[in-house]
Amino acid sequence: MQGAQKLFRTSICLVVLLAFNVAGIQIAMAADEKKKPRRVPAISQSLYKQMSEAQIMIDPDSMPREEGEPAPIPKGTPQDGINKLLEMTQRKKLNSNELSQLWNLLAFGYYTLENVPRTIYAYEQVVAAGKVGIITEALEKNALRALFQLNYSIEKYREALSYIKQWETLNGGPDAAVSYLKATANYQLEDYRQALKWAIEVEDIVKAESREMKENWLYLQVVLYNELEDMDNVIRVLERMVVDFPKKQYWMHLAGMYTEKEWDDRSLSAYYAIYAQGMFSKDSEVVMLSQRLLNAEVPYEAASVLERGLKDKIVEPNEKNLRLLATCYTLSQDMGKAIDAWERASQYAEDGEIFYRLAQALAQEDRHKEAVGAYDKALEDKDLKSASDAHFWLAISHMSLENWDQASKSFRSAAKLDKKLAKQTRQYIRYIAGEKKRQAALKEMLES
Repeated sequence: MQGAQKLFRTSICLVVLLAFNVAGIQIAMAADEKKKPRRVPAISQSLYKQMSEAQIMIDPDSMPREEGEPAPIPKGTPQDGINKLLEMTQRKKLNSNELSQLWNLLAFGYYTLENVPRTIYAYEQVVAAGKVGIITEALEKNALRALFQLNYSIEKYREALSYIKQWETLNGGPDAAVSYLKATANYQLEDYRQALKWAIEVEDIVKAESREMKENWLYLQVVLYNELEDMDNVIRVLERMVVDFPKKQYWMHLAGMYTEKEWDDRSLSAYYAIYAQGMFSKDSEVVMLSQRLLNAEVPYEAASVLERGLKDKIVEPNEKNLRLLATCYTLSQDMGKAIDAWERASQYAEDGEIFYRLAQALAQEDRHKEAVGAYDKALEDKDLKSASDAHFWLAISHMSLENWDQASKSFRSAAKLDKKLAKQTRQYIRYIAGEKKRQAALKEMLES
């Protein structure tokens, strides 16, 4: 399997405990037995003593003792303990329970040495002993559980599923954690429909037991529905996950699914919910939401999101982001903040476009003297795409300031760059000429 979805691995924890009975002392894995215990042959006292010695060599701390009592001192290494147990398995007069307990302790020893193949082999011998004789049900169940966990851990998924089936037969009922493991094993085998069957069974078991679904159990359904390209069910489960486990990754996944379905309003709502919960921590995330709000024709909210990102130092105050902020304020008709944003953006300007936008915003607020300066700055860029428009509106600002000669000059420059403006600019130039004459006549009259 490839990709980030290969997330399902099971950790193994094996523990050997001691249990005692009236007829003798026997080693067994601890378990809650609801069924009537099997009648198993007892372990002889002498064999138990030798097994205890071997266990001390393997791990002294695993031996039961009173509180404060020091761990027994081993008479050999863990490997010595394993060798001792292997010799004991060759005895001819061992009963099935004794043999299974020896192999169970050997499995513990091999696992302590991190020898997984030999650990698996030892547990297989525990199960084999149960097929030719009687062993404790707790020991058989735990051996089978260890076998499917160990095989899973080394990616032998089919073997793991086989042992799970044997364990379930012995267990007599379903188990949510085991069904989850079956689902993930089938997922690893790319049998997604079978995996989904067991993933849904996990939820059925949990409901029957009036328990809560674990996060990873539920998310497995998302993964599997996605593999099966069942987008509606992916969305359905994700909508549940953002309520039960409101994490950013699930909100982002859900928002992306809404986008894929072209449900733009839902997608925007999901992204805004992520933002409102304080989950955005990247420049790109905040900018993306601002752009989406702008596209949804709510420019003031777009500006507010971006402004907050700049204030919190999540968003970088570069030309691109400040241009977006200024655009948002401009479209929301908050010209005071738009001018401030354009001025901030102009500090990073690499071309004349931002100065042109600043000039337009200033002119809209009748700040024509400042607008003229901004238009002039914009026109310093010889590659300005909107040069003809810049000359035209510069002329308008000059007219507002009664700079008649500069206005006429700018109108002629606009017409030269764009023939479509010729008629309009001629009208303005005639108006300017008439206004100059009128003002001159008025001045002469007043002076006389």
